[in-house]
Amino acid sequence: MAFSEYLAARDFLSIIGQPVITYILLVSFLQGFFSIIYLLKHKDNYYSYLVKCTYIITYLYVLGFLFLIWFHLQIYNTVLIEYPEFLRQLIPVESSRFIIPLWIESEKLYFWAMVASVFVLTVQRRKDLVSFLGVVLSIFSTIVYFLSNPFKEPLPIVHNEITMWYSTLSSGDGRIFEMAGNLFGRITFYYDSTYMWTHPPMLFIAYASLIITAAACVYMLVKRDPVYDEIAYRYAKAGYILLTFGMLIGYPWAVEAWKDSAWWWDPKISGSIMMWVLYTAYLHAHIYAGRGKMWKATAYLGIICFASLLFTYLLTYIVPGIHSVVQP
Repeated sequence: MAFSEYLAARDFLSIIGQPVITYILLVSFLQGFFSIIYLLKHKDNYYSYLVKCTYIITYLYVLGFLFLIWFHLQIYNTVLIEYPEFLRQLIPVESSRFIIPLWIESEKLYFWAMVASVFVLTVQRRKDLVSFLGVVLSIFSTIVYFLSNPFKEPLPIVHNEITMWYSTLSSGDGRIFEMAGNLFGRITFYYDSTYMWTHPPMLFIAYASLIITAAACVYMLVKRDPVYDEIAYRYAKAGYILLTFGMLIGYPWAVEAWKDSAWWWDPKISGSIMMWVLYTAYLHAHIYAGRGKMWKATAYLGIICFASLLFTYLLTYIVPGIHSVVQP
């Protein structure tokens, strides 16, 4: 009965969530259109439409996020992994529930885009900057819709684990020992881990803040206005603090979850450290931004930093490792 209730909740999420993300896509096209028109003509009415589109998209992202929260609560309430009696000598608990974070699988890009939209609204007085960011967000929302839609097939990996467990349990398959051990490890050290609820969201919020920094660095090169340099530095500081604490929190988690594995050689971890070093260099270089042409070097460095951020994120999809979806 619990499994059928879970399936019904999953189907219902797709029904109510798909229209939301479709509206996000459609409004994002308008957002990109008004952004480009304003950048070309600099008429306030186009900017007004752009801001309205950004507000609508942000509200829609938040609405969809509330739907995802509801679905995660349904998973917790309906799916109970009850280990058979003969397995309890090996597994130190009688049962487990999935306390699934809201930034895994196809939901992580959605979460990043939602937070980025919120950050963009905080700089709406800088019309040129927001217009440029409007184009960026429009592209971002399109990527989310086509490549990371959390409502199309909600949590496919989690769904496969739940389906396989109930199927194996009902059939009495001999693989139940191996599956129970793997599932217990996944729930304990991944889904239900406190670190999973702190490490990834801090990084994604940092990434959203650093989008503002990168865009402001671009406009610093275009406009040569110190205001953009100040904006870039302010959001870089916020992003850097979150990035630093997020990475530090990841260390004890890796020690607990991966133990004997050589997790410190993971490409994603190496890329993150290099990204952190680059942002450290950016913040230090900003001290001398007012000297000669140093402002230009600082702006270029801020753009390089964001390129390293994107590269670090993409390592999950292109290089095998403990963070990767690519099998070695």
